[in-house]
Amino acid sequence: MANGIDECEAVIFDIDGVLVDVRRSYNEAIIKTVQLILKDSYDIKIANKFPFEKLISKLRNTGGFNNDIDTAYAIILIILHCILINKMNMEKTLRTFDKLVEKLDDKGKDSVEKELESMGDIRTIINELRYPDRADDDDDDDENMIATLFNEIFYGPVLFKEQFNREPKYYFEKPLISNDKLIIKEKSIKKLSQRFNGNLGLISGRSKVASYFTLGNFMKYFKDNACIFLEDEKREFSKPNAFSLHKVFDNLGLKSALYVGDSIADLLMVENFNGQVDKKRKVFFCGVYGEGVGRNYSIESEYDEYTDDKDHENNLSKIKEELLKSKNADLIIENVNDLPNILNITKN
Repeated sequence: MANGIDECEAVIFDIDGVLVDVRRSYNEAIIKTVQLILKDSYDIKIANKFPFEKLISKLRNTGGFNNDIDTAYAIILIILHCILINKMNMEKTLRTFDKLVEKLDDKGKDSVEKELESMGDIRTIINELRYPDRADDDDDDDENMIATLFNEIFYGPVLFKEQFNREPKYYFEKPLISNDKLIIKEKSIKKLSQRFNGNLGLISGRSKVASYFTLGNFMKYFKDNACIFLEDEKREFSKPNAFSLHKVFDNLGLKSALYVGDSIADLLMVENFNGQVDKKRKVFFCGVYGEGVGRNYSIESEYDEYTDDKDHENNLSKIKEELLKSKNADLIIENVNDLPNILNITKN
């Protein structure tokens, strides 16, 4: 354990992938958005067996894709570059994706656009997609098509109207947010609350509406002024921007805290914060590498036909664990419910 963690005054959590399993909610919303945009606008049909989970994971591991709508946009753009413009088959498309991801940085979608422009003419497609808000989009005051569709799919009609104060236009089926599964157990969060005198917070890319819907009664364990919901903030404050950590530290008057996240964007946010403050304040980073409610989750072999390095890449948890080790995370755990024991809270 990194020196100083036992003196932390608070624990701040990411939600998605840490407290909540989002593989059948947010991840599925990405997949459905990509499939519908490509089919309806470009007549490109992408089957369900396409290795979406693997591509989503690789983009998130760059540190620039904490926003899932950005992730959907990036996948759409890459597929259009490969299949629509360059007439690639599926195998070559996936190889191109892998090569492109290796060149990306924490600038996220901007990094994808830059790399694709260096490979050929993609500007026409970028202007067509108009994501998130293009300067030449003067004739339409509505939210971008990709963002609108994603949000309607994720929130469903009722919560969409609550969050955005307007009626949905494209999607009226079961909301995928209802597929969220809680990972955190109440006995774990109670122990953590007791250990840190109630100083528990949240910094999540979710909205307040989505957070309260999924966490429900568990929200009582988190201090209101220590909860930052980045979907409700300006886009520029998204992770890895350290805005949220500064706000929580100021609100609680903290000198040190432990942040529990599952992505490189989370880790970079912590690093950015530590680089902006004096040595009297510090955030330690605990990385969670498990893929959800279950342990040692791996992609099924149906995707093997699309990759040469199947033995290594089929286990997304293992890849994330190794990545967190390479980035020198202060703590690395498989599941958030391991945290109380790691912090010596229980008598074990």
